[in-house]
Amino acid sequence: MSATTLQATGKRGAKAPARKRPAIVAWAGYAVVLLVLGIFALGSPYFLQWENVASVLNQAAVFGIAGIGLAIVIIAGGDDILEGGIDLSIGATAGLAGTVTAVAAAAGTGALAAVLTGLAVAAALGVLNGAAVVLGLRPLLATLATMGIATSLELVVSDNIKVALDGGVFLWLRQGSFAGLPASVLLLATATFVAWWALGNTSWGVNNYAVGQNATAASIAGLSAARYRFSSYVISGVLGGIAGVLLASRLSAAVPGIGGQILLDIILVAYMSTVFSRRLVVNIPGTVVAAIFVAGLANGLTLLGIASQWVGAAKGILILLVLAVVVVRGRNTAK
Repeated sequence: MSATTLQATGKRGAKAPARKRPAIVAWAGYAVVLLVLGIFALGSPYFLQWENVASVLNQAAVFGIAGIGLAIVIIAGGDDILEGGIDLSIGATAGLAGTVTAVAAAAGTGALAAVLTGLAVAAALGVLNGAAVVLGLRPLLATLATMGIATSLELVVSDNIKVALDGGVFLWLRQGSFAGLPASVLLLATATFVAWWALGNTSWGVNNYAVGQNATAASIAGLSAARYRFSSYVISGVLGGIAGVLLASRLSAAVPGIGGQILLDIILVAYMSTVFSRRLVVNIPGTVVAAIFVAGLANGLTLLGIASQWVGAAKGILILLVLAVVVVRGRNTAK
């Protein structure tokens, strides 16, 4: 298969032969998610109130945007947790970008300049990750090292204290809306559409999948695995930065160490997206559904009166239940 063939395939992506109708079990992931959210809705009259739904979506936007970046890294690098594409620094990148933005805004640079400064720092971390991986370092170890760098820089830049972030565009990101939708949801929708369209309808997207699934075959076909993987880390860094600015805006402050607190959820939503894929692969729409589910879990458990010390355990059990669907579906597909 030549690169030209792959590109041609990409252009025909939307016109691919019709797939067989998936078995009922293929929808089991969605069914479990709806069941859990339905229980929350029946258990608490506040769960489906628009103010609460908006709160869940605002939180999901942070996980979703950063998760999309991580999903692109996994798609281009393969889903092997040890050898494939992974970006452990994305949470720390989000935290550093939010902190740099807050510090710059506090210094009077203006909102736009502050945001661009934060995103530039996030992109630089993405470049560092991409360069390290292209040079042959294992992504797991390279991004772990970058996570340490970003975490330390966050403490240095903020003096390990909370930095207030309010007013102007940051207030709009927290409270603003357009056509009835919160600003953060609009950002998530935009990022989702662009990533989904690019991965499914362009040669760049098809080639990313080709490189991630079989780098050797892709190289023989003339594709540069290094180029696609490098760019995936840069994109991940920028999206992590956007998520960081959004998170700091939502909290009205950059909080030191916040990146470490959201890392697990970001990784979870990216890998959990396989539950919502007919081919059991990491994908963009599934990442967004997973982000909403994970954000809704914490919110729903709190509304049901689950003690805070048990929220993490209950959340983990429910997530394991959803992920078990992958195993069932995998066995069903293999038969």
